[in-house]
Amino acid sequence: MILLAAVLSVLTPEARDSLLAETPGNAAFWSEALSSGRGDMLSCMEELFSTIPRLDRLEMNSEALMDHVIGALDSRDSWVDSMPDSLFMDFLLQYRFDDEPVTAYRTPLMTHWNARLADSDTTLAAVVERVRWSVGTMRVRQPDIMGGVAGPRDVLASGGGTPVELRVLLGSSLRSLGIPVRAVLGWFQGTAGREGGWLEYWDGAGWIPVPLPSDSLPTGFGGLSLAVAGDEYVTSELVPTGTIAFSPVEGPSDSLLLAVSIPCPGRYVPLDWVELDPSLPCSIEVGEGSYMVHLSRRLPTGGVRFASAPAGVTAGGVFEMRLTDMELEL
Repeated sequence: MILLAAVLSVLTPEARDSLLAETPGNAAFWSEALSSGRGDMLSCMEELFSTIPRLDRLEMNSEALMDHVIGALDSRDSWVDSMPDSLFMDFLLQYRFDDEPVTAYRTPLMTHWNARLADSDTTLAAVVERVRWSVGTMRVRQPDIMGGVAGPRDVLASGGGTPVELRVLLGSSLRSLGIPVRAVLGWFQGTAGREGGWLEYWDGAGWIPVPLPSDSLPTGFGGLSLAVAGDEYVTSELVPTGTIAFSPVEGPSDSLLLAVSIPCPGRYVPLDWVELDPSLPCSIEVGEGSYMVHLSRRLPTGGVRFASAPAGVTAGGVFEMRLTDMELEL
């Protein structure tokens, strides 16, 4: 295996000091950990230190840090030969899927699943399906508005959780076994149009969806309008797509906002993840279906002018949308 330190840029002293200054309550721990790290261990610790949220840096401790770093390094070659460093760093080393607490879960989850997988098919697809089935049969409870998200070990011990908590357990379990996992967010059309989430695992050649029953996704991702993984659009990997192409406004563009939503009975489901600039030519790739384009302008008086227009998208087609044709005084 190529040393990560040989291919990744090392965190500069200036960047390290800046992050330490933002983490005063836990700076001593991080300073000691980073000073004592070497080689791949140091590269992994620096990656986590520089990419995790500030609150995670404050909550991190030696047990959790070593669990994730050593667990990821030791399991890196379990299923995929020559795993790219970017894939390893983003989808195996990283430990969070939602707002669950920072905990050491890899070793106990790996021990749990290895004991249950010992006498079963050990191919990657079979292992993923066995874990997915086990998590999918757990009790599903409704989210508590003030309850937060339980950690994967607590969900496993209780035998159930919210749809998000079960997804967290599934992703954490697969990563504990050395299987890269990414979280995907999608928006669906239809009478029950909504935003939803699921997980996908890397099989060495591509990403394979592994939804849970509690994710409540349409069969075959029917009606999918948009899917994103991190900062990447992945809609076309799941369903046929077309394009809405926007011609920019011809005039002042200050205070203009451009948005797209899915029309559903009695409401609209906004594609919140999409950022579009009405002053520039831009486009969005979405699944087949009907959409509403919204253009608004805030006036100096504080009021807002608003206009909407429909857009129909077919597979492989391009719907041309001239923003200046919308009935909005620019």
